Amino acid sequence: MLPLATEWVLPNGLRASDLPPAPLAAFPPDIGMADVGFHPLRQGAFLLDIRSHFHVPVTVEARVLVDEPILAIRLPSSGRARLRNGRNTLEESRDHWTLSMTVDSLCHIDNLPGETYGALVSIMTASHLRALVSDHRAIAPLRRFLDGRCEEFDAAVRTSDSLRHLAERLRRNPYQGAMADLYREGLLHQLMATALDDLGGDVETVPRTASRDQRRALAARDILMAKLASPPSMAELARQVGTSQRRLSEAFATVFGAAPFECLVRWRLDQAHALLVSGELSVKQVARDHRPSSTISS
Repeated sequence: MLPLATEWVLPNGLRASDLPPAPLAAFPPDIGMADVGFHPLRQGAFLLDIRSHFHVPVTVEARVLVDEPILAIRLPSSGRARLRNGRNTLEESRDHWTLSMTVDSLCHIDNLPGETYGALVSIMTASHLRALVSDHRAIAPLRRFLDGRCEEFDAAVRTSDSLRHLAERLRRNPYQGAMADLYREGLLHQLMATALDDLGGDVETVPRTASRDQRRALAARDILMAKLASPPSMAELARQVGTSQRRLSEAFATVFGAAPFECLVRWRLDQAHALLVSGELSVKQVARDHRPSSTISS
């Protein structure tokens, strides 16, 4: 179930609730269109991929339906919009993304007519983010957020090339099913770390070592995904991404919630299932190509 309540309103006061019930992002044709892709991740996090185009000014009221503070990142890829949350008004564009840490998640997004707007919206609860960022050498608002002393905080930040590249990789997810969810979750954590780094500028908003370890885990994941049938040893995998076996195992536990070997087994099963469902290979071929004869060893 989508943990989000939304309603749109026009300048003349007409609201979505004034019309017969319709699915999320459904608009009368003369108003415009919106497409919202919802991707639930591990508990306490989800991703929205929004595309919209309106012929008239439209304000969308949105509230995240969770019982704890949230951190929200809105990363536009095209068009412009204005975010109002009762505290601040933030201008969004391809060149500027916005971040909000809040207890009251109600916000108003003013969509401009004639603009084709696209954005990735990442939502994480305080408990989910706390599990990822354990070091407190962060900017003061984030430190208080992680400590459970959430204060309302908003920022508009210039979009870096690295953040834009990560967002594009998220949109062009090459996988399907469970593997797509895994790929999306890993990239989202990397995007979150990069965004927090960008927010702090020269200030170390998240520990560099943690950020590097997460990136190494993602690089190791890419190596394993390319060699599921004949993966490198744990020692070789750690050498290829430039870290120790212990740190790589710890990074896998943080990013993917399991040890490298457990992840490898899961990814093999996911791939085998996807091949069987698609009909690309027979049961015999899948059993032969995905037999558990090669494992990550030390």
